[in-house]
Amino acid sequence: MKTITRFALYFVLLTFLSGCASILGIKNPEEISKTAAINYLLKHKIDTINAAFIKPEAFELLKGLPFKPGWEAGFRPIQCKLFDAEGKLVFQYSSCEGSLKNTAIKTQFPPINITAIDSSYRLQDELELIKGPLPKLENATAVAVIYWATYTGIPGRNLIKKVTENFRKHQPDVVILKLNTDLIKEE
Repeated sequence: MKTITRFALYFVLLTFLSGCASILGIKNPEEISKTAAINYLLKHKIDTINAAFIKPEAFELLKGLPFKPGWEAGFRPIQCKLFDAEGKLVFQYSSCEGSLKNTAIKTQFPPINITAIDSSYRLQDELELIKGPLPKLENATAVAVIYWATYTGIPGRNLIKKVTENFRKHQPDVVILKLNTDLIKEE
């Protein structure tokens, strides 16, 4: 019993000191090309439809803002957001909140928010973070934005796959944007 208690205490201390990124095995971002990022998706059998890239200045902005109301400032590299047809944020999740199962993503749409969200945040706010052309969003019943990066490894890939599968199961015509947050070098 003492061993389990010691391990749990060590795990909590490690989480507190290093954050959830290091526990999940997420590396630090490195500069890569757009081609390398797209090839990463293809290598892992993830479609590249609606793959988008974050503006470099937006990455810095996100690092200085809280993820959700009451959270400390800091970027969460494994996350997704869901907006309804009117562009209102209705769901927001980060791996730092715990298991995706806690959102009831398999059984309901939109899923349950684990912690409070900023209901004033809109799809337009999110679209301003994206560099380049946007996919057609008119008449979308919902828009999901899944953050991903090559440096997030397996947890990032799993989020893309699980969210896409479950959102499409409940709302087949949801538009899913895959927003890359790698440090992209100009080609």
